[in-house]
Amino acid sequence: NEAVFAASFHLYPAGCHVVDMGQGRLGGYLISHPGRLDTLPVLDVPLAALPEPLDCYFLHDLALGRETRGHGLAGKAVEIVIAEARRGGLDTIALIAVGDAHAFWIHQGFTPLGDGLVHPAKGYGAEARALIRNI
Repeated sequence: NEAVFAASFHLYPAGCHVVDMGQGRLGGYLISHPGRLDTLPVLDVPLAALPEPLDCYFLHDLALGRETRGHGLAGKAVEIVIAEARRGGLDTIALIAVGDAHAFWIHQGFTPLGDGLVHPAKGYGAEARALIRNI
């Protein structure tokens, strides 16, 4: 959702990155920002402000196109997120895993936040799980 990306960039540009394939082609993107564990974002709703007081760094979205998969970019994205969290003095990273990405995030050191369930009103779907990683 373009409005979500624009709002995230406006609020926290240091957390927004793209994989530029050249010739105007986007190979992937990372959107991340400081947040709160008790205020996880609603899917496809632009953030109006970062929730205060901050207690985690939220990996909002990571997407890689077919051409960019298998080159270690997802792991590099996690490294970027860890560096940003540390830069902000935050020691916890949170995300909402969707689709078939759960195993990838577990492999990256994430564990369920509580029971991991995400309230249906957040819009992520029944398989979505809130995960955290302490750094």
